[in-house]
Amino acid sequence: MSEILFLLYPLSSVFVTGWSDRIGTKTVLALLATSWAIVQVATVFVFAFLALLITRILLGAGEGPSYGTSVSAATPWLPGDRRAFGLAIVTFGSAIGPTLLAPPLTFLIVVVGWRSAFALLGGIGLLWVIIWLLVGREYPETKRMLVDETQEKPPKSRWADIRPVLFSTLAGFASFWALALYLSWNPVYLVTARQLKLSDPFYLVGITLPYVVGGIALLGFGAFADRVFRKTRSHRRSYIYTVIALFIVSAVCLYLSVSVPSALSFVIFFTLALIGVTIPILSTIITLVTPTAHRGAIPGTFVVVSTLPGLLAPLVTGLLIQAAGRDVASGFYHTYLLASLLVLISGIAFLAFTMPDDERHVEKVSRGAAHVHSLCEVRCVLVGVTA
Repeated sequence: MSEILFLLYPLSSVFVTGWSDRIGTKTVLALLATSWAIVQVATVFVFAFLALLITRILLGAGEGPSYGTSVSAATPWLPGDRRAFGLAIVTFGSAIGPTLLAPPLTFLIVVVGWRSAFALLGGIGLLWVIIWLLVGREYPETKRMLVDETQEKPPKSRWADIRPVLFSTLAGFASFWALALYLSWNPVYLVTARQLKLSDPFYLVGITLPYVVGGIALLGFGAFADRVFRKTRSHRRSYIYTVIALFIVSAVCLYLSVSVPSALSFVIFFTLALIGVTIPILSTIITLVTPTAHRGAIPGTFVVVSTLPGLLAPLVTGLLIQAAGRDVASGFYHTYLLASLLVLISGIAFLAFTMPDDERHVEKVSRGAAHVHSLCEVRCVLVGVTA
């Protein structure tokens, strides 16, 4: 059922986040939350499987543009040297919500029934819309900038501008592949390949701790990358090096989590494998090269490609396990090995080809042994870019 959620997720993300460039992020977020709440309430009155399927697809269509639009809404309010941490907080919201609401919703389902959970979520969504309309604000200069920039002829794109977006998006694809693998197949892996019972402490740790540690890592490494940037004023040393370091750790842990026999070692590697899901830092890099007039469309495209593993990873995993026949453990081994290689290869490509403008200019000057006058001009450009 989780794959159904992603059917319209990418398509709506492109069109709706691009639409936010025209009408503003406050309006779009209100419409998205309203549609989400209505679908949740409508599920209460569903009595057929087809109708339930339709509500899940519509729910995905409403959720798809939410992250890209949230990034677009939050970015203007965040100083450049604190943006990764700010976007990490935005991303952390999607993790803390299920953590806080899962216990009361489970209790409600057991005591009252599953329909009551959808009614409660719909009510919470509608309450959020009312609060958002009352207190939410568009960044003061956004409307004026959107009107000015959308009326101008867009400048010709350069490879130097496209490259950070392209390789950051590919890195997001690989990291989300690991996350989608966890979301769809981890419980099955723990029971079938690791032979754990549902009451086993290692099983309970395996289905909860990776997301807790991953969420904390989002905040911690976002703050760390911002701190390094404030000291070095280098996007490469702060954001790019942080991403590649986390990708290497994640790739190694993904492989070792299905290779080591020890239960304790397995849990440690299994838990650390999700720290490579560095979507906020990747989003920060993309916002550095995104024109204001396209601050919705480009993050929306980033979300589309990054979340495709929501459809692809469960399917590929199922095919690999099926191909392994009765040797289910071997099928999972190859599945996690594939995820590990995707993370590692995309991380290497990200390190090699992603270079924001400040680093590109510095390298040109150092290689060309420019005159003092030219170096001063470049420093002025750097101050303007990083201010």
